[in-house]
Amino acid sequence: MTRLLAHVLSAALVTGAVASCSSSNEREPDFVDPDVPGRDVNPDGVAYPTDHLGGHPRSGKRPGDRIPNFTFQAYVEGDRAAGLQTVSLADYFDPQQKRQKILHIEVSAVWCAICSSVTDATVKVKEPLGKEGVVYLEVMTAGASGASGPALGEVDDWVTGHQSNITTAIDVKSRRLAGIGVDPGVRPWDIVVDTRTMEILDSSGGSPLDIVKYDRSYVQLVGTYAPPY
Repeated sequence: MTRLLAHVLSAALVTGAVASCSSSNEREPDFVDPDVPGRDVNPDGVAYPTDHLGGHPRSGKRPGDRIPNFTFQAYVEGDRAAGLQTVSLADYFDPQQKRQKILHIEVSAVWCAICSSVTDATVKVKEPLGKEGVVYLEVMTAGASGASGPALGEVDDWVTGHQSNITTAIDVKSRRLAGIGVDPGVRPWDIVVDTRTMEILDSSGGSPLDIVKYDRSYVQLVGTYAPPY
């Protein structure tokens, strides 16, 4: 029920955002977001798996698909001074759980007030939950209008305004993530991935009521079953 409520609120917010921005004819252009060469191996040199790719999350005992090895341009750990860097999902592939157990992808948009609150909450818990095996990746998919962006300046302002320590990537108009079923009109959207296999454990719109409880539940889950692939 909580996640559904957030879904409805997000839809209302984007409608208002589009209306409020319609009177302005001047805005920074969308970020130029071409596909850039990424990495197809993890930090240990292990190749990213290429079978069972898709967007369906785990359901009961039915395994989820592996998330494709998307590549983004991103501010790593919110460090704008270092400039945009290439981040591939292969960077998070960790079959031996040497670095992390789950990857939590938070799909956000500038227009989304709920996303703003979620980002603030994530900034606070990133370090303690990182010690428990959680790693975060925020992906910005739209600007102040749900139909455009984000512009680079909007992402810069987002990272600075939230004092973000989260790796913040850009996927203009959700052109990558929409391919695995992420609804461009629903924000926030959460994707949780088992880093042992890159299996999608959850992919859903809305916001968890308690991000700590939510992420810990998936850390516990990956400790209770053998990887399906």
